[in-house]
Amino acid sequence: MKKVLLTAIAVFGFTVANAQSNKQGTMHVNVLGGFLSGTATQQDDAAGSLKYKSTATGAQFGANFQYGIAESFSAGIGLELGTSVLTPKSINIYDEDYDFGSNYNTTVSTFKVNLSGRYYFVNKDNFNVFAGPSIGYTTAKDKTAVLGVTISDDKTKYAGLNYGVNVGGNYYFSDVVGVILNVGYEGSSLTSKYTYTDYNDDDVLVSYTDKGKATIGGIKVMAGLALKF
Repeated sequence: MKKVLLTAIAVFGFTVANAQSNKQGTMHVNVLGGFLSGTATQQDDAAGSLKYKSTATGAQFGANFQYGIAESFSAGIGLELGTSVLTPKSINIYDEDYDFGSNYNTTVSTFKVNLSGRYYFVNKDNFNVFAGPSIGYTTAKDKTAVLGVTISDDKTKYAGLNYGVNVGGNYYFSDVVGVILNVGYEGSSLTSKYTYTDYNDDDVLVSYTDKGKATIGGIKVMAGLALKF
């Protein structure tokens, strides 16, 4: 009887000690929503082109899948949709202090695919705390408006690398369902292609394309549903 009791205590202690929310083979699914707040820049490739600076604020929505590759590590892939409103810091290129405010803005719609990793500093059965990097690819397009009215059918398309670092945690109400909070910095280094129509020297309406570079980056805060299997 004594041996049975000691064995039961040992098994219970081993189970409790090894009860972790991330283990090798654990699958995590997160569905999140949140916001981005930061800055953006835009500059044409033509020599002497000015660099325009804007504030960037917007909403982000996405889903992330992580697979536990070890007790303290997981890796995965995520998809994300976002909308960022870019408000120029200065519309007058000769006056850095001139603020055109919210009357003039550009809305950028983004789609991102990210690869990410997590290292779990805390890894308990019902909660964890993690940090890790991410890298991926972004495509985007924009439209410009004044006082909420779109002023042109011309469009700029963007594509390029995104990168970031995240800190967050999961709290589980059961063996499967919980919530996640994620805070981090994310940046995108993009090429831009602005396509528009204008009349040439022969008074014929033709299409032109200006190429350039753009960046969008800032603090991103997201929260949502956490599932593990």
